[in-house]
Amino acid sequence: MSENIDNLKTVVELNQSAAARNIFCIHPAGGGVSYYEGIAKELSDIAKVYALEDPVIYDDFDYRSLPELAEYHLETIQEVQESGRYTLFGYCSGGPLAYEIAKQLILEGKEVERVVMFGSKLVTGFDSTVPEKYLFLRDYLGARFGLQLTSLDWPSFESRDMPKVSKAIVDLLVERKVEGISNNIHWVDRSIQALVMMREAQKRYRAGNSSMDIDLYQWNYADSEAAAKTAPWCDWEQLTTGRLNVFGPPDKVEDHLDIMFAPYLAETVNKVKAYSLASS
Repeated sequence: MSENIDNLKTVVELNQSAAARNIFCIHPAGGGVSYYEGIAKELSDIAKVYALEDPVIYDDFDYRSLPELAEYHLETIQEVQESGRYTLFGYCSGGPLAYEIAKQLILEGKEVERVVMFGSKLVTGFDSTVPEKYLFLRDYLGARFGLQLTSLDWPSFESRDMPKVSKAIVDLLVERKVEGISNNIHWVDRSIQALVMMREAQKRYRAGNSSMDIDLYQWNYADSEAAAKTAPWCDWEQLTTGRLNVFGPPDKVEDHLDIMFAPYLAETVNKVKAYSLASS
C-alpha cells in the first residue's frame, strides 16, 4: 500500500478498517462518492473501503472517453494497492466505469476478483442519435434533486462552452438560494461539468466482453416505463463469459428507491457479504 495516500486527492477513505481486503468504489457521473458511505461503514469488519472521486472536480483532468478516465483511476488504484486481487464497486453510471477499469487491470496481468454494480443495468451507453450535449441536465437535475431549471434557455446552451453553461446553472441556483449551494459554488460547478463530461464519454462507449465475475444489484425505478426506454450500456447476455449474478430489486417501501440507503441498506449489505464478498 502506498505511504503517500494523503497525496492522492481523488481517493477518499470511507472507513477505518484494519482488514486486509481492499474495495475500490468508483464515482458515478457528477463525481461524488457519498452513495457508498453507508455500505462502507457496514463492511468495516471485512474490508477497507476506498472511493475514487472524479478528477474533473479538482480541475485535474479532462477526458473524452471512458477508457481514458479508467486509465487515470487505474494508476491511482495501483498507488494504493500494487498487487493482489482487486474488487471494484460501481454505483449507477460508476458501474460501466468500474467495468472498464477492471478490464484494463486484467490487460496488465492483474487479477480482478469481482466487479459489483449497484443500479447499473439501465445506464445510458453508446448512442450516436442524441445530439444535445446539455439538455439532459434539465431533466436529470430535476428528477434527481428536485431542481426546476425550465427557465433557462437550454437551446442556446448548445452553442456555448461547458464552463459558461455550468456557471449559468450555478448562478440560477444561487439566485434561488438553493440550500448548500452558496458555500460550495466551485464544487457544484465542477460537479456539473463532470456530469456532462461523463455523459459525453458514455455516449461513445462500447463495452467489450470479458471473462470477469460480475454481480449486479438492481433497484426500483420511479418511472419504470421511462427507465425501460434507456439505451443499455452493454449487451448483458454477452458481457462476460464469467459468472454474472443478478439480484432483483427489494420489495418497494413507499417512495424509497435507492438500495444504498435506508430502508434497503441492511438488506443490500447482507447480500453483498453473503454473495459478493464471501470468498477470501
